[in-house]
Amino acid sequence: MDHVGALGVFVQAADARSFTVAGNQLGISSSAVGKAITRLEERLGTRLFHRSTRAITLTAEGSLFLERCRRILGEIEAAEVELAQSSGAPRGNLRVSLPIVNALMMPTINAFMRAYPAVLKWQGKVVGAVYCALGVRLALERR
Repeated sequence: MDHVGALGVFVQAADARSFTVAGNQLGISSSAVGKAITRLEERLGTRLFHRSTRAITLTAEGSLFLERCRRILGEIEAAEVELAQSSGAPRGNLRVSLPIVNALMMPTINAFMRAYPAVLKWQGKVVGAVYCALGVRLALERR
C-alpha cells in the first residue's frame, strides 16, 4: 500500500474507531487495515492507536496526525477535482458492481462507453465509490 493509501486507511479507521468497520467501508479485511496501521506506525516511529479487544482510540500523537492527514487528503481531493473539471470528459477505468449484470443496465453501460471512449474498460468488481440506487456501485478511477 502506498503512503497516501495508508493515510486514507488511518483516517477511515480513526473515524470508524474500528479496524473491522474501516475494512468493511474500504472493501478490505480488518487484518489488512491492522497491518497497514502497524506499518504506518513503524514508519513514523510512534503509536497512533491504543488498542483493546473491543475498541481502538487515538493516542495524542494519533490525534495530531489525524488532523494533518485530513488536510493532506483534502488537498489531494481538491487537486483531483480541479483537474477533473478542467479536462471535461471522464477518463480512466470504470468499475461497476451489480447484483447481476442484466438487460436493464447493459444498454446504459454500453452507451456510457460509446459516449466516453477515454474510459478504458469496465470491470465487475466491488470498489469504494459513488453509490446509486438498486444496489449498484459505480466508480471512475482517474488515470
